[in-house]
Amino acid sequence: MKKFLRILLGLFIVLVLILVIRTLTYRSMQIDVEPVTLPAFGMESVDNLARAITFPTISHDVSLPVDTLAFMGFHQFLHETYPLVHATLKKEIFSEFSLLYTWEGRNPELKPVILMAHMDVVPAGETDAWQQPPFSGQNDGTFIWGRGTLDDKGALIAILEAVERLVSEDYQPSRTIYLSFGHDEEISGYQGAQGIANTLEERGVEAAFVLDEGLVISKGIVPMIDKPVASIGISEKGYLSLALTVEMEGGHSSTPEKESAIILLNGALHNLINKQMKADIAGPAKDFMRFTGPEMPFLPKIIFANQWLLKGIILKIYEGSNAGNAAIRTTTAPTVINAGIKDNMIPTKAEAVVNFRIIPWETSEDVIRHVHRVISDDRVKVTIVDHPREPSPVSPIDSPGFELIHATIRQVFPEVMVNPMLMLGASDSRHFTGMSNNIYRFIPVTFTQEDLARAHGLDERIGIEDFKKAMGFYYVLIKNINHL
Repeated sequence: MKKFLRILLGLFIVLVLILVIRTLTYRSMQIDVEPVTLPAFGMESVDNLARAITFPTISHDVSLPVDTLAFMGFHQFLHETYPLVHATLKKEIFSEFSLLYTWEGRNPELKPVILMAHMDVVPAGETDAWQQPPFSGQNDGTFIWGRGTLDDKGALIAILEAVERLVSEDYQPSRTIYLSFGHDEEISGYQGAQGIANTLEERGVEAAFVLDEGLVISKGIVPMIDKPVASIGISEKGYLSLALTVEMEGGHSSTPEKESAIILLNGALHNLINKQMKADIAGPAKDFMRFTGPEMPFLPKIIFANQWLLKGIILKIYEGSNAGNAAIRTTTAPTVINAGIKDNMIPTKAEAVVNFRIIPWETSEDVIRHVHRVISDDRVKVTIVDHPREPSPVSPIDSPGFELIHATIRQVFPEVMVNPMLMLGASDSRHFTGMSNNIYRFIPVTFTQEDLARAHGLDERIGIEDFKKAMGFYYVLIKNINHL
């Protein structure tokens, strides 16, 4: 017995040594670069953003017409505000309102880079509830207020301010740079960004990398990380909605059957919620943990450095929060339910819509098979609502494009740590997957927990100093492209 205990103790000591050694050699993935001195962008640039916000370039719905005057007015504003851009870069218009600027590089043999943003915004909602009118562009000395400051005119104006400054300095990029500004991103970009992407593909464009809006610099949001975290989106989840329909004989509620349309539908939904698709550490989640783990305190660092043994613990940790759970599995969310017209009538039909956000290593077909298997009842009819959108490919974290964006972030924001991450929402960049494997999603703006709801909610605003840093980021990024 003592010999057996000595063997167990020895094995335990070996295991502890392995865990500690792997943790101590769990190297940081952060790129060490010297901070740069940013060019001074003054209040004139800030005022340009404020003026841009005053154009209500709203995307309502694909079935509703756009406000032509707002978009044309915004185009005229851009033309007048950025004369050097319009004198130097080639401008093309797609689907009436989307814009593509081409900045020819010195070496046509080099693959181009595509920088993206969008000019449309979501509706303002209850305008009386805003602290400042949503299309005022109000400057209170600390913030510029209004719809689009964060999503996404802030990035669009920051890019143009950087390019205007560089052109004024007689700068010419070594490789061609495209500026792609869609007008209908908020309603999926099928006319704007998709039209631009299709044309560039037809012209044979193969991009070194694409940078669009997406994730941000978060402060106090990533658990167990004290530093601000700059997250670069390397993939987007897919989107699928399924309608579940049950039709049965109804009747009087005084003599109910053991089963009804509502009861069967409720059972199907219960099974889907309680038997969700499998969670895993793969793709963007694995890359995120590889970048984030080494920056954590020692005890959680042990866990992330030893996924070979402690994967189950990590999955439980992630399943404990809504955002964490969404990062490791295809999520299941019943969003609509309809049944019945009167309290004493058992309905003959019950229907629900369930929305799935698909993780990159699965497809819409995988989800549909899972739904049929879990429900396992032919009386529940499953149909697709609209067209499914597959997850975007996962862009590599070891590409020159990712490393250039990573290094630029660290140059401009030396206090932050950088990590790759799965983007839970969608952007226009998904239309560009045919011309590059290297598509990244990041805007150089700092968000706190309080700011997360502002982008599509009330009181959207951007800090003036944040906006100045954003202009500096794109200025440095464009200069760095010459070293790509």
